[in-house]
Amino acid sequence: MKTHLIRFGALSAALAALLGFVWVSAPKAQNGVTTWATGTEHGKPVPTPRMADGHPDLTGFWVRGVAGVPGYGKEALGHASNLVRTEDGSLFLNYNGTVPSDKPAPPPVFQGTPRSAPSYKPEYAAKVAALMATMNGNATPLDPMQQCKPLGIPRAGLGVDEHIMIVQNDQFAAFMWEADPGPIYRIIYLNGRQHPVDVDTSYMGDSIGHWDGDVLVVDVVGLNDETWLGGGTQGPKNALIHSDKEHVLERWTRTGDDLVYEATIEDPVMFTKPWVMTPEHTHLAAAGDYIQPEMCVNNDRSHLVAPDPNHPGGGGE
Repeated sequence: MKTHLIRFGALSAALAALLGFVWVSAPKAQNGVTTWATGTEHGKPVPTPRMADGHPDLTGFWVRGVAGVPGYGKEALGHASNLVRTEDGSLFLNYNGTVPSDKPAPPPVFQGTPRSAPSYKPEYAAKVAALMATMNGNATPLDPMQQCKPLGIPRAGLGVDEHIMIVQNDQFAAFMWEADPGPIYRIIYLNGRQHPVDVDTSYMGDSIGHWDGDVLVVDVVGLNDETWLGGGTQGPKNALIHSDKEHVLERWTRTGDDLVYEATIEDPVMFTKPWVMTPEHTHLAAAGDYIQPEMCVNNDRSHLVAPDPNHPGGGGE
């Protein structure tokens, strides 16, 4: 039975108050047989499967992190995770920033490109700062995901630990998240359908797609303002709120067994300019891995630990 990465959603936030840190003994990364970012195996390209019409087939179960290690251990840790590798090769999993005084946290050895962040108008930047002041590590009781609300777009995207089952034909692509923070689905229409007039807003919005060469381009509107763009370890720490005028343009690119997610987010109400997200990668799951039923438990948010100004490096009850 597979062991999925500890989720930094509903479950991990509840654990954050109890678990300060975990050391995981692990050897340093070796030369793996697969290079995820380029979709190659043993130095040879992995063919990209295609539909009858010639477009790439995104169908498959896509997994970003398993058993506490991104990409089955074949991917750089990157800035998306609070799992960091120390100089001796061990892995340090810091749930909420709490570190005992007699065992200081090692300096993080992040890999990858720093994440981009949106540019807020001053009045909304102040609201973001106030929200961030309630954040302890990757948890705050104000985060909509603590109420089991879907993450929305683009936060769902690939996230930190998103497991996505995609089923595609020439008419639509169905995206099914294993835990977003609960089981969530989304339909992207590929049949020329346009956005409905006066569409009602929803968590995942209305998505229509078309192909730009080998890239699936998705236009998303009708998103409500009840989700966040990120927060904690789920994305740039200052990418939080948005209005119901949010408009997202996504680009999904499959190369072999690698799937890349890119997005540009417009919000004329809150942003000073469009936000171009740093591209994110995920990978085709290992043979035998599959989507599993999940359940989101609405956390007792009153017990999430708030930052302690007298102990900026720690927490506690």
